[in-house]
Amino acid sequence: MNVKLYLYVNALSSLGSRMDLIACSALIFTFEYSAYWLTAFFVMRQVGGMLFSPIAGMLADRMDRRKVMIASDFGAGLAVLMILAFPNPYVVMTVAFVKGMLYTLFQISFQSSLPQMFGSSQLIKINGRTVRLESLVGIAGFALGGFLTDQYGYSLVIACNAASFLFSALMLTQIRWESKDNAKVTSAVGEDGESASLGLLSTWMYLRSQPILLAVSLLTLFESVSTAAHNYGLPFLADRLLAGDATLMSAGALGGSYLASRLRLTLVNGMLLASFLTAVIVTLAFAGGAQWTVVLLLMGAGVFAGSAQVYKSTILQQADNQIRGRVMGISGLFSRTGFFIGFVAAPPLAISLGLFEMMVLAQGVFILGVICLGSYLKLGKQ
Repeated sequence: MNVKLYLYVNALSSLGSRMDLIACSALIFTFEYSAYWLTAFFVMRQVGGMLFSPIAGMLADRMDRRKVMIASDFGAGLAVLMILAFPNPYVVMTVAFVKGMLYTLFQISFQSSLPQMFGSSQLIKINGRTVRLESLVGIAGFALGGFLTDQYGYSLVIACNAASFLFSALMLTQIRWESKDNAKVTSAVGEDGESASLGLLSTWMYLRSQPILLAVSLLTLFESVSTAAHNYGLPFLADRLLAGDATLMSAGALGGSYLASRLRLTLVNGMLLASFLTAVIVTLAFAGGAQWTVVLLLMGAGVFAGSAQVYKSTILQQADNQIRGRVMGISGLFSRTGFFIGFVAAPPLAISLGLFEMMVLAQGVFILGVICLGSYLKLGKQ
């Protein structure tokens, strides 16, 4: 199997997950105290990924990443099938937690493998392609999931998601790439047999010796707070729009993934500039105005968000292969933590301050993070 074709297989699996989110929400609404269970469902997904991120990074470095990806997909497929077998709240919450763990394990292993799968010189193009595919999935997944759930019920959609995971695992058995290399790296990487606590310590020591990787990892914390905030606010904004809310940013990201590979900027400068512009434009979109202005602003924010994602992924993949998974794990921990903070803080802040004021605060935190980390990198070069 051509290794590039797997990018499309992975996108199919992501499409199934987006559809599954709608189907599981529909199932949860049939439960007593559905509002409570729906909140718990989203919390369990985040907490599972957040707690497991550092361990997932260590597993991705210590084991064959391809086999880890196969096991993650296979486990996720079986976990999803448990919902069909036992459609009750406790099983759904448990599966959400497990899927959060396995999704994190898969993504860390997958992102860490891309340099070996395609070569370092192709990374920005490959990351651009993955962002485009994820954007298309974001546009189609929720709409298709809603349509199929409405027409055929949640069972079919959940079964399709399970099948997509199992199909992805099967396709991974047909391709090969070299997961390890023999290059020597700094002693901060640590040994394969170290404990989890020592693994985290050695990863932190490595990040301190690599200021760019440290800055990018920390930036994901601020970025995720802002992302959770505007995800909360978009449905309220959508009441004034004819177009879909989240799909506008996904459509913009399609263009941003092309833009990132064509701008003559360094990866770091491109990421910082795109992140800054994303936060500013999202804030302007929530400031109000004519409908067409809001639509254009959201699409513009998507363009720069897509570019920033390409730059960020490419930078993190520059880490030494022996520790790349752990670097991705720390970045994932910061990302999940930031999203959880935003998820919890956005509703009460919007109620007490107002939606636009909450958005200004969240995006201001992101902008402050961009400025501080940019200044840190600039001072580090002097």
